[in-house]
Formats: sequence, C-alpha cells, structure tokens
Amino acid sequence: MSRTRLSAAVLVVLLAALVGIACGFLWLLIAEPAQWLYTEQGLVLDEAAAAQQFGIVAWFVVIGGVVGLIGGWALERWRSPDGWILVPLVVVAGLVAALLCSRVGLAFGPPDPAGVTGIEVGDRVPLRFALDAFSPLLSWVIGGLLGLAASVYVRPAAPRESAGDGSDDGIGDADQIVR
Repeated sequence: MSRTRLSAAVLVVLLAALVGIACGFLWLLIAEPAQWLYTEQGLVLDEAAAAQQFGIVAWFVVIGGVVGLIGGWALERWRSPDGWILVPLVVVAGLVAALLCSRVGLAFGPPDPAGVTGIEVGDRVPLRFALDAFSPLLSWVIGGLLGLAASVYVRPAAPRESAGDGSDDGIGDADQIVR
C-alpha cells in the first residue's frame, strides 16, 4: 500500500471515529429511553416501555445506516482510483464509528437501572442506552457498503480505448447480435 493510500485510510478511520462520537450524542438526543417502573417487586418494564426499548436500537440502526450510506458514497467519490481497497476500509471505518457511537451512549446516557439508589415505589428509571447484540453495529457497515456500491453503479463508465486504426473490436456492440 502506498504512503498516500495509507495516509488516506488513516484519515478515513479518524474521521469515522469523530463521526461516530458525534452520532453517539445525536443518538442520545433523538432516542427516548424506556422507563422502568419501580414497584414492591423491583423494577418492572411494561409493554409500552418495551416498545421504547426497541426504539433505542432502531434509532441506532437508522443513524448508522444513513451515516454509513453517506460515508460510503463520499469515500468512493473521493478515492475511486483506489478500487477494491475501499471495501475493507468501509468495513473498518463503519465498525469504528459504530463502536464509538455505542460507547458514547453507554458513557453519557442514563446509568444502569439496577444500580440506581434512592428510588421509591412508583418512581420511573430510564433504561440504559445499550445494545444487546452485535447486529445493530453492522447497520453502519452495510450502509457504508451500499453507499460505496451505489456510487460505483451511478458513476459513468470510462471511455473505451480503440486500436487507433478506426476499427473497433466489436465486443458489446448492439449490431453484433448473432441470429
């Protein structure tokens, strides 16, 4: 890998890290955590609150998919001559951004409800911004790969070079159909 490609790859991963951190704060602003209800039996999550629990993960996936799509598209437009090396770069950058976004949610979001003290019966405690599976992280990678593929797909084809003698090799010409 050339020095230019390596420095561009490092820059992309660093930018992905910054975007992931910023998206973590966006996630905290947009997603509304479910509220546990404290009863005599302990913390209880009713059905409506369980739906909000899914909302936290859904917002993470939406943010990751959109950011990944835009990032993959922009990366291909910026570094299109690098070719196939963009694919693993998108995977690494997407995972870095997703991991940092999830860590911001954990660090700056509500604390673990089980560790909250000084609550009384009837109090509500917000659910922690945590992902219970690895699959939501993949939305960032999948979005990036879709953006990369879409950018390649809509890019105009490079002009074909001819032999220079006015002839054409005939490959792919519509008038060359054999009947």
